[in-house]
Amino acid sequence: MMRSTVHGKGVRLGRGSSGLAALLGIVMLFAAAHDAPAASKTPDIFGIWMALESKSPNYAPQFKNKPNTPAPEFTAWGAVKSKEQGRLGVELPTPGACEPINPAGYLGGGLFPNQILEGHNQIVLMNEWVAVPRRIYTDGRAHPPAEDMLPSWQGHSIGHWEGDTLVVDTIGLNGRTRPLNGYFANAVSATPASLKVPRLPSSDQLHLVERIRLVGNGNILEVTRTITDPKAYLHPFSNTAYLERRPDLDVQEYYCADNERRTDEGH
Repeated sequence: MMRSTVHGKGVRLGRGSSGLAALLGIVMLFAAAHDAPAASKTPDIFGIWMALESKSPNYAPQFKNKPNTPAPEFTAWGAVKSKEQGRLGVELPTPGACEPINPAGYLGGGLFPNQILEGHNQIVLMNEWVAVPRRIYTDGRAHPPAEDMLPSWQGHSIGHWEGDTLVVDTIGLNGRTRPLNGYFANAVSATPASLKVPRLPSSDQLHLVERIRLVGNGNILEVTRTITDPKAYLHPFSNTAYLERRPDLDVQEYYCADNERRTDEGH
């Protein structure tokens, strides 16, 4: 037995007093946790998204895609590549008609749905038009050092949340993807109409920064891209695309080589 004095009166504490104190401590801990503000959750950007069209009920003038600003200016190398990729009827020397699009155009324009998936240490992007997924690592890792970087179609992407905005940083491209212009700028096959706007090539020095956030009551995804490629352009430029949530769609299997225009449509 042990004896304690409270307000001058003797109080006997039995052998279970230490257990009682521990129990009181746990109760107080739960009470403090209940009173603490709930941990902030990241916005729900996950699901199926597709380019927002002007006829959609979700459309509003403020959600119209914003063009490249300032206008891209080529380096000497970039100007040569732009002409090469604008040859009528062919996509030579690169990129090939079925090679993956640039990550700068992965989310956004086109006739195909996009899916954003959440993993335990990464976010995965899938585009029905592109056979290669994009992986955005969100576990705090950095880009690999240059000597360990393995150049790839979609590069190496790391991401973190700044408030309600997912910031994605991508480097490590192989420089072999299709032009940056996107599907509706006819980056699939050159035509006289598409060549009125120069094709926008990219190199293995491309550095892409994307800022992704929900707008329009959570039904619209805003993707603002800043492109820095000192081999192809004299200065960085940015653009913004808007997508709408489409829970009525699924990403299907699609492979370009099974749908070649020259084979299926004769051109």
